[in-house]
Amino acid sequence: MLPRLLLVVSLLLAALGCATAPRRMNARAIEFQASGARSLARSDLDRAAGQFSLALDYEPKMAEARNGLGLVALARGDQGLAESHFRAALALNEELAEAHLNLGFILLGRDEEEEALDRFRKALAIDPGYGPARLAAGEALARLGRLEDARWELAKLCEVDPGNPRAHAAHARVLARLGRIAGAQTAAQRALDLDPRLASAHRARAEILRRRGDAAAALVEIKAALQEEPGSIDDRLSLVTLLVATGETEAASREARLLEEAAPRRPEVPFVRAFVELRRDRAPVATVAARRALALRTKYPEARLLLAEALLQQGQTADGRRELAAFVREAPGHLEREKEAARRFLDETPAP
Repeated sequence: MLPRLLLVVSLLLAALGCATAPRRMNARAIEFQASGARSLARSDLDRAAGQFSLALDYEPKMAEARNGLGLVALARGDQGLAESHFRAALALNEELAEAHLNLGFILLGRDEEEEALDRFRKALAIDPGYGPARLAAGEALARLGRLEDARWELAKLCEVDPGNPRAHAAHARVLARLGRIAGAQTAAQRALDLDPRLASAHRARAEILRRRGDAAAALVEIKAALQEEPGSIDDRLSLVTLLVATGETEAASREARLLEEAAPRRPEVPFVRAFVELRRDRAPVATVAARRALALRTKYPEARLLLAEALLQQGQTADGRRELAAFVREAPGHLEREKEAARRFLDETPAP
């Protein structure tokens, strides 16, 4: 999540530097807080931290400066410290929408989607026109499987901010997941017309092409996204699945192993490793990877389904059926087709 979180830093700089100060706010605190925002925009993190700290020396209850220290910690990769700063900022001023947004992204990075969505909603309650919060709410809803709700939020954002290419790209991806391919293509093209190098627009195009069955063209789009954001773990995960879809399983396996080194705590990483190894007929390796994914995220129905498949391939029928039954119980609505197939298998295949 870090590249996406750092993107939020840039989205918030204007609001951070121009926050309206209470009438009696210390003038030097306002000056240092604004200077800190400018330093942060230049990625001069040491100076930004010093300036935000000076603002707090002059005005200890200045929530904007505390939020700024959180952004510095986030840019340095210290999400624990960043979270503590954002929570401290909200303790000083519950109406600071930027701090709600930042805290929401920390929570989203930990797969706490419901809690993150609550923060994004709070930011929007403070400022309904706060575009970054609406974009984030759309992402959280999509990750929760609430695709129609996500589509609605993103459609509203595209309406109020038609010049926002990221809004159109996010809208395109959700439309593609809903199977509305024509609308998705239109939205993706709008995003690319506004910013031809936008990684999220290429990401959306990849989703559209994958759903149309053109894995080779989707692979080209994901590679284009990675050219713009080489550190994107999400795009590298997509790269692995598309390499498998185009028959490049050895390349997919190599990339999956590299991902395990780059993001060992992301549950999606061992999940795609399990996916690759199953396609390479290496069920024992896939079993280990799927169990690792479930250890990192207990409620991970897709990983549980892969684990069931790996166990069944090895002849461990009782264990495989148990995992398949657990998948049927916990899988959300967007996996209904897979749930139905699992139910049929359990009904038609006798227990050992």
